[in-house]
Amino acid sequence: MYKLRTWTKNDIGAGTRVLLRIDANVPLRDGVVTEAGKFGRLEASLPEIRRLLAAGASVVLVTHLGDPAGKAVKKLSVKPLAGWYAKRLERRIAVKTLPELERSNRAQVVMLENVRFFPGEELNDAAFAARLASLADVYVDNAFGVTHRAHASVRAVARLLPSFAGELVVREVGALLGRRKRPTLLILGGAKLSTKLPILNNLDGEVDDVLVGGATCLPLLVAAGLELPSTLKAMPERADVLLARRITKRFGRRLILPRDLVLDETGARVVDVGPETISDFCFAVQGAKSLIWNGPLGIVEEAGGQSSTKKLAACIKRARLSSAVVGGGDSIDYLASQKLLGGFTHVSTGGGAMLALLSGEKLPGLEVLRVK
Repeated sequence: MYKLRTWTKNDIGAGTRVLLRIDANVPLRDGVVTEAGKFGRLEASLPEIRRLLAAGASVVLVTHLGDPAGKAVKKLSVKPLAGWYAKRLERRIAVKTLPELERSNRAQVVMLENVRFFPGEELNDAAFAARLASLADVYVDNAFGVTHRAHASVRAVARLLPSFAGELVVREVGALLGRRKRPTLLILGGAKLSTKLPILNNLDGEVDDVLVGGATCLPLLVAAGLELPSTLKAMPERADVLLARRITKRFGRRLILPRDLVLDETGARVVDVGPETISDFCFAVQGAKSLIWNGPLGIVEEAGGQSSTKKLAACIKRARLSSAVVGGGDSIDYLASQKLLGGFTHVSTGGGAMLALLSGEKLPGLEVLRVK
């Protein structure tokens, strides 16, 4: 379990300059923030900003947006994000380039232009990190969604300043690694079985049953000796089936696989799991006390692939579990749009970081904040 350094009034007070790393990498549509609801990344970042301002600090907000590959891309400017924060915090927030901030930074809240416009960010470049560090007295990381990245604004800068984890990061780590009441379910969806193997290996002794949907289930069905529809255009690759056989042998009856699948109109693709499967999954949820869910059960971007994810979320809400954690961008976006996140005790803001932490990896952005 990670024990992370956190700040108090002895570390940050009136006049303290804080470099605050947030994860505001959210969808934009025609230059407008489209993320909505109290479970979004932007909303989750607000309490820490307010806490710092209440302590009297001045804050430089640092985030990336998209993947500009170290170049300034106009459509990936953080100006729409600054506008969103300005409205919610009821104060003006200017967007400044790094040279502008190095020359002068007198505002109580300012936002650095997209940190990935700089090649040194993703290279974890020490010189670039030093430029970031020159803007502040203290560094606070509240961007759980990028803690698995060894980037300059996540890792290198934290070695140059007194550094602390924000409340969101602490809460994420506690929810994902904290002790859970048994029986515990692990629910896996998404597209690729191999990406889920580290979680299965790491959580083997901590979960009682594993429910699998999405394309992740297809090689497991083959490994279990079940025939997939002959109309499918793409069958599971041999390597995935061999992997699935090892998983099937290891987990045995703890592995709960779909009994029925929903195909698209041509029969060429599996877009969802069927009603019999959801009945099995909901029965398992009713007998559980806690669960972890990563990845949708169907292709939720399509109307025909939404039913199982929607129904399972409704079952979880009715079950009122002691602990119910969900993560993964596609899952969160869809469930938020359907107002189905109310049954979860924790909604993770980091898909890749959640996977990495549950897989037992050492996350660079957390290791640098860890109390040794």
